[in-house]
Amino acid sequence: MEAGLQRYLASLKRNKSLKLLAFVLALAAWFAVGSEERTETTLQLALELTNIPSQLMVTNEIPSHIEVRVQAPRSVIRELTEEKRHLRIDLGGSKPGSRNELITPSALNLPRGVVVSRIRPNSVTIELDQAQNRRVEILPVLKGTPAPGFEVGEVTLNPKETVLRGPKNLIQQLKQISTIPIEISRLSSSISREVELDFQNLPLTPLDSQPIIAKITIRPKLQTKTFADIVVVPYGASNPLRLTPSKVAVTVRGPATNLDLLRAEDITPRINLKNLKPGTYEAKIAVEVPTGLEVAAVQPETIKVKILK
Repeated sequence: MEAGLQRYLASLKRNKSLKLLAFVLALAAWFAVGSEERTETTLQLALELTNIPSQLMVTNEIPSHIEVRVQAPRSVIRELTEEKRHLRIDLGGSKPGSRNELITPSALNLPRGVVVSRIRPNSVTIELDQAQNRRVEILPVLKGTPAPGFEVGEVTLNPKETVLRGPKNLIQQLKQISTIPIEISRLSSSISREVELDFQNLPLTPLDSQPIIAKITIRPKLQTKTFADIVVVPYGASNPLRLTPSKVAVTVRGPATNLDLLRAEDITPRINLKNLKPGTYEAKIAVEVPTGLEVAAVQPETIKVKILK
């Protein structure tokens, strides 16, 4: 042990000039920092939650940053403002319920010599709930109106449902989720576009990666026109017959330009009497109209048919 001490003392005698220089520089740096003007600033620290248990999720809104008011030498302040600093809260081992985290200066991991005068907020409340998945219907939401003379026809979504992950208390009550409003103002033709879900700041996470495509049919605005006393045409019967009534009123729906060209003779109400023997029957009327139009109503929908011998 005595020999070791002698070697240590001998080493102190070597390179005396270099060791003296290092001591002088360290002393000068210490005096420089100690005598340097102190200043004050506010730091923004990003708040991060780590190690959240896989079966849990945060259900309340957590601030993204905290403000920390500090005093320190000007050079230290310059370094702090140039760095991106974080405050991480470890949630490992947490259970469902409310958890309050007090933010103290020691938790900020700041350099020595930095004095913290204020932390805002100085505590964070974290609400945790059991996480569950659920498949829900997607509801398309439209915004605006098509161009004059046009209207919305069919609206389809692909897919029609999606799987969401959320807190147990919320997800069990959720039956559908709306899209962010789809703009259709002044449209005169159909569109197909990708849409997003409107979570309305609820703690929900989509689990399906498939994009949601909305197809919206924009068609000329439909009108109706009624034609009275259209003669019913029977077919399929070889015997004489009597129809009561023999004429019906037909209401046709379609674009105004098509309806303007439509005539009564373009409409054919028919009844099928094929393979019917003599007797009295109730026959349903089928109406034929030109392409681009549709039958809105027939009055009456059925008539009495008497097939004679």
